[in-house]
Amino acid sequence: MTNTSDHEGGAAPRAGVEQVQRIGAWKVTMWLPLDSTSGNPREIRIEPHEEADPQEVARGITSTILRQIDTAAFAKDAGSMTRLTRAGQQAIENFRRELAGLPKGVSDEYLAVLSALYVRFVNLGRTAPAQDLELWTGTKQATLKGHLRAARQRGFLTKVEGKAGGQLTDKAIETLRGIDVEQVRQP
Repeated sequence: MTNTSDHEGGAAPRAGVEQVQRIGAWKVTMWLPLDSTSGNPREIRIEPHEEADPQEVARGITSTILRQIDTAAFAKDAGSMTRLTRAGQQAIENFRRELAGLPKGVSDEYLAVLSALYVRFVNLGRTAPAQDLELWTGTKQATLKGHLRAARQRGFLTKVEGKAGGQLTDKAIETLRGIDVEQVRQP
């Protein structure tokens, strides 16, 4: 379950709760706006999972797959997520202002702060840290993944093969000295 401030496509950013479920060969993404009075998803997107068997995908989406979509679990989790406190929303806004105050572009300072936030989400056990980064930074996941790749290439974040993760390097820790990273510790 993840808060998201942007939705796939070219649409304007919108605040909401997103949950991804894997059902067989399919990736089911449910979305609900934060201001919703219902806990039920407003949108459900079904697409082939990245690791799906092509033969299963070729059979298409069956009624069995549709019956397995757990909207009740989504509604239960979404209820708590949609109550994102005003303090939580303020923390995100403050973090974005701090991020905007860093040197422009993909600077060392930006990569160090992004890496620290990423490591924080991974250490919290978040299953989709890129989605969390998208919420906190206001930057699309595809762009953030490129920035994390740059952070690894430039020596701010260690690699973990095959899954989300990594640790801050000494270079990242040294770069973070003198930067107010209090907001990075908040999520």
